[in-house]
Amino acid sequence: MEQTILIPIDGTESVEETLLYVRSIAPKAKDETRIILMHVTPSVDAANAAVQIHPNVNAIYDALQYEDWAVDRETRMGDPVREIIKMAILLPATMILMSTHGRTGLERIREGSVTEQVLKQSPCPMFILHSAKPEPSDQRTEDLFKRILVPLDGSDASSAILSCVERFAKMHDSEIVLFHDELEHAEYAEEKAAIKAKLQQHSVALANAGLRVSLDMTTYKRPIREILERVDSHGIDLVSMATHGTGGGKIAMDESVTAEVIRHSNCPLLVWSAEPQCPTVKE
Repeated sequence: MEQTILIPIDGTESVEETLLYVRSIAPKAKDETRIILMHVTPSVDAANAAVQIHPNVNAIYDALQYEDWAVDRETRMGDPVREIIKMAILLPATMILMSTHGRTGLERIREGSVTEQVLKQSPCPMFILHSAKPEPSDQRTEDLFKRILVPLDGSDASSAILSCVERFAKMHDSEIVLFHDELEHAEYAEEKAAIKAKLQQHSVALANAGLRVSLDMTTYKRPIREILERVDSHGIDLVSMATHGTGGGKIAMDESVTAEVIRHSNCPLLVWSAEPQCPTVKE
């Protein structure tokens, strides 16, 4: 199975963190993984602008090439979001790896950051790092994804990420924790029972696929806080969730929930918009 990982570089990311997770999320063999480093120069003044390779691109490229990875560099000029999405489609990319500033507040996800806009339009899953959190709290450099937290709200949209999670967990021998916090609108016993039954079905399906999985359900009706608390207290190494819009009053795992988790989480995230659905990867 060949993976093509697109890594947009803008100079705010940690070179060390990027290298750490690239080495971990994908096999090194050249027939299995291809890495594309991309830098976009905003065309503020098209007459005077010049396409230049950012020093971080060269630093990451040199390190990966020295380690015998299949890695290429691409430069573009224009709108970063448009160029990143275009490149992801043309490759095609199987994953986009990007950094965000997380808790520092320097990048406000809900104020239209590049990360948010790319996430909304991405044709593939996104692996989101926090430049303020350059490494796991326990200083690990191997086995970075022991426990994956997967928040679900009971909708088909939120469970769209599960096929991606299954593949990722098999690759890294990860334990999966399916998490659900009771929704504000879940006032009726039948609805609550239906959601519980659906999550149990997901749990059984993942277990039947040979994965270690547990189910964590709460009734606090505060999903953002509960997700973040579990990241900090339950040894979570990766949060994986699907984001979908506010298409209905009964949607809880919407863009605002995902945005808050992206901004405040102490660990990386594997995120994708529920539309389109996670594509089938040919083995």
